[in-house]
Amino acid sequence: MKRVLLCILAIASSLSLQAQRVKKAEYTSAQLGNKDFSKISWTTVTMDKRFETSKGDNLATTPVIAKYKPEVDKYCEPIGFCPTGLLRGYPVAPMSSWAVDAFREYAQNWIDTTSRTDIDKNARIDFALMNFGGIRTEMPKGNVSKYDILSIFPFDNYLVIEEMDGDKVRMLMEFFAKTRGQVLSNVFLHIDGDTVKECLIGGKPIDDNRKYVVATIDFLYQGGDNLYPLKYSNWMVETRKKMMDIFIEYIQNLTARGKKIEKSTDNRLVVENKKK
Repeated sequence: MKRVLLCILAIASSLSLQAQRVKKAEYTSAQLGNKDFSKISWTTVTMDKRFETSKGDNLATTPVIAKYKPEVDKYCEPIGFCPTGLLRGYPVAPMSSWAVDAFREYAQNWIDTTSRTDIDKNARIDFALMNFGGIRTEMPKGNVSKYDILSIFPFDNYLVIEEMDGDKVRMLMEFFAKTRGQVLSNVFLHIDGDTVKECLIGGKPIDDNRKYVVATIDFLYQGGDNLYPLKYSNWMVETRKKMMDIFIEYIQNLTARGKKIEKSTDNRLVVENKKK
């Protein structure tokens, strides 16, 4: 129920500054001719994520919402601060670049600190991959709450870590060239038309004989967005760490260290001469 209410709040927030006004034309002539009906008035109400009990005491939904409101309010408390806000866009934008870089950093920390025995503690994340469709909105300017993170990452996708051979990584980048580039960290990818003009991972060209450790999400690993090359893995570890929880934890750790959510400005994905 708590997640349902949070989703309702997210919808209401997305409709901010929008409202619907009932028109007299929608009523019957009998209703319009009633003298009591003529006394009815209405106003436009802006929808946002605030629920004020005093203004809804006569509503049947008030006791239902009020029951869960204290728990929902916790999600609206600030957990971090973003001085500029982070905008979305393609092929490169501050929101996606920040998210995938944070995701890669979190994945590396998970390897370094996990007690799991099914992964090499010396493994280094070579690059991270997310999809643009999984980032649903932008990071607000100013205080950032758990509610904001739920709005940005509303799905139950979780972090997976896998190892791929270099030739399969090359296949993945060529797939992006033929379709559409996705959100990458520690990668420079230059696409010209349907061809990879240049690809660097950690500043170096892809080595077909090397093995690469990749952080991604279960949705993509399972073939979402048709990313079939990710299935060619030597091993894969399911962390069960959900995206929303990952970014909440990451931002809370930033705040605890006195840091803010800062944007990245590099051009990691360059796309030229692409047919629309």
